[in-house]
Amino acid sequence: MFAKTVTVMIQEQDYHLAYTVKAMFEIMDLLGEKDLMTVMMDNTGKEYQNLCQMAEIMSKAAEELLFYEGQASGKVLNAEELKIGARPVDLLALKSAMTQAVAFGYGREVKDEEDEVDLGLAELQKKTE
Repeated sequence: MFAKTVTVMIQEQDYHLAYTVKAMFEIMDLLGEKDLMTVMMDNTGKEYQNLCQMAEIMSKAAEELLFYEGQASGKVLNAEELKIGARPVDLLALKSAMTQAVAFGYGREVKDEEDEVDLGLAELQKKTE
């Protein structure tokens, strides 16, 4: 998997979000000089409109990614629908999921050490059995 997606439930519907390079540049174009995290944490009407647009961009990125990887894709968040119909509880879930998606986009997934296989040790164990 190229990037990890985050699932968020908005009005009883699951949506996927991803912060890919494509999404990053689209969001940078949308925000101009504004800082991404500042916009996500702001609680004004103007920034809420930007947040809805960013959510749609991240949702499209996730669905494109899932499609590319041959996984079942779902519905894309629509910025206008979010602006009109989202509840305050949806906004909290959305901000949390978007923050997590950005963290996954900039971070690197670390596998559990238990999942790692020491090939040398496995070969030695075969010889001693």
